[in-house]
Amino acid sequence: MTRNNGYKNRQIKSKGGGRTHKKPFEVRWATVTAEEARGDRVEISAARSATKIPWKSLDLTAGQHASLESMYESSSLGSPGTEIEDHTFSAVNDIQQNEAISRLTAHGLNETALEDVTCRWSVKWAATYGSGEHAGCRTLYQCDCGREHTQFGSKKRHTAYNFSGCLAHAEVTILVKSGRIQRIHGYFHHNDECKQAVISRMPPIPLHPSVYSVALKQLHEGASLTAIQARNRELFRAQAYPGQPSHEDFHSSQYRWIMKGYDTRALYRQYNRMIGVDTQKKPHINIDEWLDPKSSHYNPILAEAVFHYSARAALNQRFEVCVATQEMKEAAWKHGYQSQIMLDGTFGICDSKLLLFILMAVDEKGKGVPFAFLLFSAPSGNKQTSSGYDTEILTKLLQKWRADLEKLKGRSFEVLVAVTDTDLKERGALLVVFPGVLLLICKFHIRQSWRNYRNKVLKGQSPLLMQTKARLKRVEDELIQTTEFSKAKALLHKEREILTVMKVDSETTSAGERGLLHVEYLDSYWCSESLWQSWADFGRRMASLRLKCTFEGVLPTTNHLESFNGLLKRKHLQRWQRGGRRLRIDMLLQILVLKVLPSIFEQRHLEAMEDQRWIARIQALPGGDEIIKGRTSTVILGPVVAYLVADQQRDQAATLLLQQGCLSAPAQYPQGIYFNCYSSLRSQHEANPIMYQVQLFYWGSASCTCSDFVHRGGACKHIRAALLRMNFIRQSGSDFPLIQLPRSETEAQLRQLSCMETSRKVSMLDDAPIAQAAASITDLLNEVPEAYIEGDLDEFVSGSQELANIECEDDAESVATDAEDELDFTIIKSSKEALDAQSLARFTHEARTAAPKLGDLAAILPDHEVNMSYDQLNDLFTFRETLALLLHKVDRMLPSNHASKKSQPDLTLEDKENVPLVIGPSQRSRAVIVPERQALLPPSPEKSQKRKQSYSFH
Repeated sequence: MTRNNGYKNRQIKSKGGGRTHKKPFEVRWATVTAEEARGDRVEISAARSATKIPWKSLDLTAGQHASLESMYESSSLGSPGTEIEDHTFSAVNDIQQNEAISRLTAHGLNETALEDVTCRWSVKWAATYGSGEHAGCRTLYQCDCGREHTQFGSKKRHTAYNFSGCLAHAEVTILVKSGRIQRIHGYFHHNDECKQAVISRMPPIPLHPSVYSVALKQLHEGASLTAIQARNRELFRAQAYPGQPSHEDFHSSQYRWIMKGYDTRALYRQYNRMIGVDTQKKPHINIDEWLDPKSSHYNPILAEAVFHYSARAALNQRFEVCVATQEMKEAAWKHGYQSQIMLDGTFGICDSKLLLFILMAVDEKGKGVPFAFLLFSAPSGNKQTSSGYDTEILTKLLQKWRADLEKLKGRSFEVLVAVTDTDLKERGALLVVFPGVLLLICKFHIRQSWRNYRNKVLKGQSPLLMQTKARLKRVEDELIQTTEFSKAKALLHKEREILTVMKVDSETTSAGERGLLHVEYLDSYWCSESLWQSWADFGRRMASLRLKCTFEGVLPTTNHLESFNGLLKRKHLQRWQRGGRRLRIDMLLQILVLKVLPSIFEQRHLEAMEDQRWIARIQALPGGDEIIKGRTSTVILGPVVAYLVADQQRDQAATLLLQQGCLSAPAQYPQGIYFNCYSSLRSQHEANPIMYQVQLFYWGSASCTCSDFVHRGGACKHIRAALLRMNFIRQSGSDFPLIQLPRSETEAQLRQLSCMETSRKVSMLDDAPIAQAAASITDLLNEVPEAYIEGDLDEFVSGSQELANIECEDDAESVATDAEDELDFTIIKSSKEALDAQSLARFTHEARTAAPKLGDLAAILPDHEVNMSYDQLNDLFTFRETLALLLHKVDRMLPSNHASKKSQPDLTLEDKENVPLVIGPSQRSRAVIVPERQALLPPSPEKSQKRKQSYSFH
């Protein structure tokens, strides 16, 4: 005898009420044959024959459920008169198989009847077992007349037959490979109303399986729904589907062959089952099972890629999962070890409040390489996902990442330089994990902060305000280029003097006052020496010494990472989204590990192989070695050249220069004509305004000392203004010769070469691997005009797109501050001092605004005890705790002789979100094992949020 306890402690979910309960332990007895007792293989084991029909998976009303429950209880007790049929058949006995087919045909359950549109049986449950030749499938069918649609939330009945309360159902067990029938088990008696039922509405016509098969293959390759539907129409027209009837026989087909909109739901469900995602479960439960070695759904591929996972078991915990594949770890050691990295975060990648922080560096080709994905949920009650993180969580995950890398190689993983935006939390976390790292601030983000404050204090569109804003922007550009702290202070002092004079002048008082506010902001907030070293060129020069590369080899921005964030959302993840809806967390994890990251690194590997193949072929050709060697050097044909092309914006700026009287009188010399041109941003209150030197050569060339010409060539607004002045002088009767510039860059280069006594090519040594990408970004930052900077910024920052959109602007003028050779760049403040300075500057700025408001609150509150509601009491407790913590930190910063009595946070107050822990976060790098699955909590759902322009000046 044997015992089947397959239902012990199994969780059953009721279809109707949605309640979860445990089925009690049940002992069932079955007779074991002599063959099975000897250990011989039998067709149906005693344990298999003792299994019961999972009738609770049927769609039943309360009355139907009670009837079937009574019926099955009577059957289990062996009571006479029960009508539950149970027939077993030998798979190798053809006579028994014919009998099984006859029984199925009699009940309308044979293959042909099930495919007919008039079929009244629907599949409600299915399960497979075994493997190979002995793999079987159990399928539970229910009569359509026995399902009452309104009980399950459907207002409209779609089933072809009306509801009659029929209890008929059947479980059919077949061998998957041969299709042989092993068992027919069920209740086959339809009630009278069901027997007399006729079709009452249009029956659903199923889509042919071959259509689903092709569509599933396309989905697996990441095809969009539009592409799937187009392929469906193409194959249908060509009659290329397996089993598709000819046009003559098409009218007798029991299937549809054209996909409709409502077919996508079944298609996506089949696809999710195919890749192992159970959409009937909560996403965080799926992830927990995939990463739990003790789970039957354990996924070793995902578990290997996830170096840290912590389930959310209480309201005050976070969901955490960190990903780094083997390729990412190898890339981190190759491109990030004792080198420079970038760190930045993004959000809006899935349907939950999940933040993604990415670690990245640049490879030898100047392309970004991701090292790790740090995913974690925003805390409970967080309203803005983008702010749902702090230094503690970033520190924790960065430490996990570093420990995982060190485990791989068995030695310490060090980072020399890290580039981030102005975020204090990111910078603080990097300092904790890598104490010796040199922290640099992204030039783009610090310019953005300065621009936001400048627009705030100089709000308005008057010409005077616009000119003042342009002047201040030029000062900001010069500040970033400084390599001596004294020069940075001198720039601010000079601008402060000019604005002070403007403040005294009654016509420019407002602009002067507001301009002084911005200068004070730059000086007091950003120009402490330690913080200045983080964003000025001094810090980049120090980083170049650490990295042993050129100055251009140090990344000035996080643009590579910003660009990758955009690619990830708009290219890699978007192709897997359905109808533009954000992915579930479990789907996101699967797609990142199994699709996105492998495709990125496979592309890199294939490109490298292709490059090596072509290098080998070229080297085999005569002269090929010289060509390959020439790829490692850059040939420059002299300096930039002047040529005149149509440019309405620069022409207008040139006319404005003449109207403002910025251009001096011409001075002749043997080779041409010389002009001095004042900056269009000069002020009448400025003692020594910036001046540029313009030269027009008689042989048809020109030059200018402004940054526009130095970086681009062509014809800047100063050269155009000089040409306009010369045309005016000649028209007035003067005998100055006509000077005409070439109309293209090629023509200008040929003309310049012909005028040179000797032409020589200057070969420059190749920079460090990351120099090319860094240099292009440096040029971009030097050339970005005010019109572009002030515009909307999309989160997908692409260097090539930015370069394509750059136009000249009056505000783009700047004077480069060259570093002197004798400067000692080894004398640098620590990044910790810079972070402390930035933190204190931000606190001071915020405190100036917050302190008066807190004083007003003190005046509002009564001085005696009052009756309060529970919510008001909680709010007051929370506010008091926050103030106590703030006061405690302020007291710690104050000198001991100035500090008042240290104020400790009141730990006796209970946090309303501090729910008792069911289970703590995992201390291991793999899955959390929880005693009760219900203890796991999902991240909060993410509402639709759009990327907004940043107006922060911190």
